[in-house]
Amino acid sequence: MRVLVTGFNDWRDLGDPANVWRCRDNPSCRLLLGDATEQEPSEFHGPLAERLRARAPDIEWRFATMPVTWEAFSDVPADVDVIVNIGLGIYDRFDVLQLEAGAYNQREGADALGQARSEPISATAPEVLAAPQQGPIPTRLDALAGRSFGSFEVVVAPARPANTYLCNETHYHALEAVRAGKGRLREVYFLHIPYAETSDYTPLAEATTDLILALTPTAHE
Repeated sequence: MRVLVTGFNDWRDLGDPANVWRCRDNPSCRLLLGDATEQEPSEFHGPLAERLRARAPDIEWRFATMPVTWEAFSDVPADVDVIVNIGLGIYDRFDVLQLEAGAYNQREGADALGQARSEPISATAPEVLAAPQQGPIPTRLDALAGRSFGSFEVVVAPARPANTYLCNETHYHALEAVRAGKGRLREVYFLHIPYAETSDYTPLAEATTDLILALTPTAHE
């Protein structure tokens, strides 16, 4: 079993020229990398990466961080079984983990390089791209909605016009790959997380670890 877990780098105040590999403020990359860094990563020793390896050593864990640039995830890896993409997306609470039930066919806003987009992701596709109903993704999302991991409540959010930035585009491409039967890829998830309430990432890392393991087939089947 191979599972890829990704996070996003920073996208604000990146300097001139913009250093799109900086990971300082975004909790999704800090969970994978640990200390703040200015470089494209080659190793992943953050609190989430370390916990996943320790808790499920039989899984081949792969990790990556992505720049916040349009089409950063257009080439979806097909040599893994499950992908869990993580992004910062909860700004009004510190106790929610939000799974996305689908993706909205729109991209809006300027990325970390200042490239502005306002257009459908696919000009010929419907407004919403959902996970295949005959597959395991909807069942797992339904089973997790309303559960708690530590002090964090899991909510499942529908595709919506308010979610049209890079996170949504990333999930859209991942769902497209699953629906196309690309390689060995069978399950993809997008998880929105909050900032850590303090400088200690441990509670967020522990809850996110539990949730990812609940999404991973060999961890509960």
